Amino acid sequence: MNRNQSKLLQSLAGVVMLSMASLSMAASYTYDFDADENERGGQPLNFGDLNVYGGHLIDNGSYVELESAYAYLDAGTKSGLGVCKGSVDNSAGGGSPSANKCFTSTGGWASSDDNMQVNEVLGFVFDAAKIISNVGINGAHEDMPDGTKILVWTDTGGFDLLEVIAGKISLGFELTEMAIFGPLGGWYANQWKWGRGTTADQLYIAGINAVPIPAAAWLFGSALLGLTGLRRRKMAV
Repeated sequence: MNRNQSKLLQSLAGVVMLSMASLSMAASYTYDFDADENERGGQPLNFGDLNVYGGHLIDNGSYVELESAYAYLDAGTKSGLGVCKGSVDNSAGGGSPSANKCFTSTGGWASSDDNMQVNEVLGFVFDAAKIISNVGINGAHEDMPDGTKILVWTDTGGFDLLEVIAGKISLGFELTEMAIFGPLGGWYANQWKWGRGTTADQLYIAGINAVPIPAAAWLFGSALLGLTGLRRRKMAV
């Protein structure tokens, strides 16, 4: 093998390795909400350059109201982000931070759960526009069945009804703000039943995959290097 052939193979190997690295990065969630970390709730929940807000849709007859609620991270198997309608009870489990629960003792929010139930919604606001390729979806601590419908709103695509396939819904475009809806009931189900309804039940958001643009740029650059190697080899011949 001469020197030109060796350089060509090295260039091609670099392209393949960087391509595999890029695919590997794309397969893992940048924002992993199904991780083993302390449960917590807040308005909003902060994950670096991402703030997550909870909300509750209310039908007031002549108008629709979005009531503030708590975004809640429920850690553990097949879990993730959900909504607490009321405050988070920090005294659960003897005050352990890992045992926070939705407030279920008394009052109007009794029996509020930590996943997304009827008319609950989560809002995601990024500090800057990002390409979101897919969002992980779990059911009530179990896999969400394929074909489950999830209603999504984004600031670039408006409303869309997406199917769960292999535990995720696919977007694949740039956005700054996104809202994901739990199961819809009453007025909302009637208004959106023609293509806008949702069959999600007890929904958790397990993770968000933000495509790393710098990695894509490196991949493009490595491809150019490979082509350069081919051109040099051709000229040498």
